[in-house]
Amino acid sequence: MLLKKLTNNHADIEHVKKVFLDSFPENERPVDIDTILAQDEIPFDLIGIYPDEAPDDFAGFFLIVKNDECAYLVYFAISPEKRSGGIGSKAIQALKEQYKDTPLLFSYESIYQESNNAKQREKRRNFYLKNGFYETGWFANLAGTEFILASSVEEFHKDSFLAFLTTMAGGRTIPELYRRDI
Repeated sequence: MLLKKLTNNHADIEHVKKVFLDSFPENERPVDIDTILAQDEIPFDLIGIYPDEAPDDFAGFFLIVKNDECAYLVYFAISPEKRSGGIGSKAIQALKEQYKDTPLLFSYESIYQESNNAKQREKRRNFYLKNGFYETGWFANLAGTEFILASSVEEFHKDSFLAFLTTMAGGRTIPELYRRDI
């Protein structure tokens, strides 16, 4: 699996935008992708995913916000027509290798909250657990949807992560993390 850092003027940016809109419901897109790409206050990596056998065939992307202590996987999506073929698992493994010295943090919709997409949430959770992520035991609520916080490393430091979020938010409100009986 090839991972390529993309810039705002890369030929595949239009593919990123389409997959972004196709993959995330409106409540998970608080800002549009153009706004994200145009900002320069928050350090991020936009990484294109390309299969080894077709290195120019865009398959998906990662959007990662980072600092010296951790990296937060804000968005990860595979093009709808390329899903269920193992590309996502290969891409996650390649990403974990690329960030092997930095804990990767990610959140996904909670399976413990009643929803219309319970099976999809369970499938997504199982995907991340199968690919080496650990549930931290912490949750956040964003726009009425509960998310589970997961990490690529077993040891999770809530206070460090909150400091990271505060810095990255640049004065904007950050979600409160909480534990929940399950």
